[in-house]
Amino acid sequence: MKHTLATATAVCVLLGASNVYAVDFTFEGYADLRFVAPPDETSFLDGGLGKLRYGPEDGSPQAHVGDIVFQGHAQITGELSSVVVLRSDPEHGLAADILEGYVRYRPVPANHWRWSAKVGAFFPAISLENTETGWTSYWTVTPSAINSWIGDELRTIGGEGKLEWRSDARNFSVTGAVFGFNDPAGVMIAHHGWTFDDRPTGLLEHSREADAVAISFGEPIPYQAQLFAEIDHHAGWYAQASWEENGIGRIDVTRYDNRGEDDKEMGDQYAWETTFWSGGLRTGYEDFTLLAQAMSGYTAIEPAENFEVETTFKSAYVLLGWQRDDWRLAARADVFQTRTETPFGPSATSEDGHAFTLAASWLPEEWLKLTGEFLSVNSTRAQRSIVGLSPEQTDNQFQMVARFYL
Repeated sequence: MKHTLATATAVCVLLGASNVYAVDFTFEGYADLRFVAPPDETSFLDGGLGKLRYGPEDGSPQAHVGDIVFQGHAQITGELSSVVVLRSDPEHGLAADILEGYVRYRPVPANHWRWSAKVGAFFPAISLENTETGWTSYWTVTPSAINSWIGDELRTIGGEGKLEWRSDARNFSVTGAVFGFNDPAGVMIAHHGWTFDDRPTGLLEHSREADAVAISFGEPIPYQAQLFAEIDHHAGWYAQASWEENGIGRIDVTRYDNRGEDDKEMGDQYAWETTFWSGGLRTGYEDFTLLAQAMSGYTAIEPAENFEVETTFKSAYVLLGWQRDDWRLAARADVFQTRTETPFGPSATSEDGHAFTLAASWLPEEWLKLTGEFLSVNSTRAQRSIVGLSPEQTDNQFQMVARFYL
């Protein structure tokens, strides 16, 4: 628990510094009320193998209190600022948790070149989709499989530096980061596969693994993992190059490696060796925006000598958005796959799937956004037979969300 105490202490220091030294302090946030028609399969958040945030409950539509998010920003000096993002999740019994907390230094540029650095805990700079307060999507309620996984398992707890060259015609940047406390990253995608949810994991919480995994391992239910832990004392890294042509679009390429030493353990948790490539594209014409992203990587663990289990994972999505005045419409298609190999051959945790999302949002006031979203996920995963389900399932979820902004 040392890392959680350190994180909480760091956030307290940031808040204290903001109160003492801040020239300007601002905050924003939101609270959600939702009406959800859930799928039939139990959600992964509740120990099932369902792909979506909500599960069947009694099988009928339900009203839910969604997340309550606060984001504070302190401009300490003209070049130094701090950010803290807190979330309350009443439905999961979490009065408060931390999504991000960091300090950023960004000098005023004197020419075309500029640089910045930040230290703390924050989401890696990979998503073109999740750009809003609380690391939420601009276009939909539920992000793609790729960005759902980033929110569920990845957090940069360390430092990041960025060097940019800007002109009237184009921007180019390179970003690099070094981090720790994310050694278990990969355990969830290996054990329950790709998911779709708009609830990033908090820094202080434990994530529930699928009950099918607990049954296979002979572990008590609920079986949980702490995703933000330092186990092997190796620093991970990622690097990104971005090119943007003004009026045309932007391309990102990212390499990520947590440098997990996959035979190291702490208590009942192992370090996972997780690495991937990610590429993203954003372009548009008039009222239309096109986003696309693809990811390919692997995660591996060696719980015993000469006994390695490796999961390769792939996913891609294309999102087409349209915006005019107070209206936003979006359609997205996802494909995803995992392949798990053990010394005994392929594993039942391998999967194939695809998903389609339709969303419409209306912003009648600055403080209110109303969104209707339909999400359908079809996936085939032999692991479901452990809990008496057919390997192929289609999870359909409809949400009406009223988001109230502060």
